[in-house]
Amino acid sequence: MPSLSQLVPVAERLTSAADPLVAGIAISAFGIELFEAIRSAREPGDNVTVSPTSVAFALAMLEPGTIDLARTQMRKALHIEDAPTFHASMNALRHSLQMRVAEERWGDADPGEITVDVANAAYLQHGYPFKATYLDSVGTNYGAVLNETDFTIDPDAVAHDINDFVAEATNGMIPHLVADGALTVETVLALVNALYLKASWMTPFSGTKTADHTFTMLDDSTMNVSMMNGSGDTSGRGNGWVGATKHYVGGLTAQFILPDHGRFDEVAADLDRVVADYDAGAGDGSPLGVPRFDLRFGVELSDVLRALGLTAPFQGGGLLGVADDPRLQIDRVIHQTVVSMDEEGTEAAAATAVVIYAGMARVVPPAPVILDRPFLYRILDSHTQATLFIGQVVNPLM
Repeated sequence: MPSLSQLVPVAERLTSAADPLVAGIAISAFGIELFEAIRSAREPGDNVTVSPTSVAFALAMLEPGTIDLARTQMRKALHIEDAPTFHASMNALRHSLQMRVAEERWGDADPGEITVDVANAAYLQHGYPFKATYLDSVGTNYGAVLNETDFTIDPDAVAHDINDFVAEATNGMIPHLVADGALTVETVLALVNALYLKASWMTPFSGTKTADHTFTMLDDSTMNVSMMNGSGDTSGRGNGWVGATKHYVGGLTAQFILPDHGRFDEVAADLDRVVADYDAGAGDGSPLGVPRFDLRFGVELSDVLRALGLTAPFQGGGLLGVADDPRLQIDRVIHQTVVSMDEEGTEAAAATAVVIYAGMARVVPPAPVILDRPFLYRILDSHTQATLFIGQVVNPLM
């Protein structure tokens, strides 16, 4: 195994020619497909929140190690058209997100807060014959911290190390990503991404306008929620839905889609078209009501990724770019998210671990958007079009 100290730091390889928009668009396309695959496998009343950006970073770190069918499937899943361009763009995206600063807010001397941290790490079995070209790609394109460890002695201890890394990178929001027993003595590689976001609204909701409001769930039962009331920056309507956006400082935007009563599943299943229609027809902002929510979601993504056509990396022989070991395959893909939205803005975190082992419209007036029944949302970066979080809220108090 090459000396880790010989790898060139990612910052030294960043080129100004790399366009983060390439990765951002690919991540958002992947994100809608990932969200639909997850929600279709859940119970109808479940909240779902996923970070396409976090999952994409973790999977993209494995892509240089794939070959043949595994490479074809990985590139299709992540919407990679040209691999070198994509990996350079992911590098540029990471730097773009982390360099955000809060601009002056409208009518407010306080600039607010914007923090976006993207941290990558690789945990490598000591003495395993990883290919130097693979490690160089991970280190230089993703700025990953490369940690030599020994899964064969105590895999749970490595899990604890990963959890410590994730907890620090997410400001304590995700303290426990990898459970004891998730890693085994056959594990040789774990690729980890952690994403942390804290962003103030460009125009905060006034706390004095927050009031109890009835929220109607999918089964028509109701609950009282704390509804934040203000104005959206844009709004729109389409076939079976209304929508709105609200800007954060630093170029981020929250987008909300409210399906008509009785049409939630229909709209959610066609979210790609709905988002495109919204972007094409959005107009002036309108009254906007958003329930305060604080949601935590976790999922093992192996079956979901297989459903998206990513099957070969879960079988031997497709990861020969990582090492000359035909036994290598993905064991599991672990993902967690936390999203908290209130009058001041949003704090959110996501973490993903990929574990590899060697074993076997027309113009209409803007409509008020009051999210008083199940709704869909995205948090996206306006500069790069990357979807940082995407989800459905069917029970704000769950």
